[in-house]
Amino acid sequence: MTAPLRPRPGPVCMGLALVALVVLGVWQVEVIPDPPAFAAVGPAVMPRALVIVLGVLAVLYLVFSLLGRSGDAVDDPHESPLPGRHARVAWMVGGLAALLALTPLLGIGLAGVVSFVCIARAFDSRRWARDLIVALLFSFAIWYLFDRQLGVQLGPFVPFLT
Repeated sequence: MTAPLRPRPGPVCMGLALVALVVLGVWQVEVIPDPPAFAAVGPAVMPRALVIVLGVLAVLYLVFSLLGRSGDAVDDPHESPLPGRHARVAWMVGGLAALLALTPLLGIGLAGVVSFVCIARAFDSRRWARDLIVALLFSFAIWYLFDRQLGVQLGPFVPFLT
């Protein structure tokens, strides 16, 4: 018979942080205004479904952490962080920050392209031209779908060209 596993503070704190983020998400979803009476599906349906799924996963992670059964790659003797991990995190955070900061200036289209390229670099992509082309194609396709086809009104793809 094996000894019971003890919870470690790191995973328990991460589980609590995830639950706190879900609570923040619930609050933000409830702030979304109700749709007009003629709308069959309102703007909060998908965010609400996402928050529910993330909430279930966060609670499960917290429960497994409290039971001492959360999986962790650090426990595996064959696993170790890859070199350059701090630079990858910086590229990821920079890409997400670029999306937030550049959207008012460049529009959602170009801000999404910059974000895509930075995040691709965070995953060790060194093909800037290919990433830029793929980002332009995906960003335009998503913008076109939501803005032109679904009427979400994201604004112009590139504000200074319209």
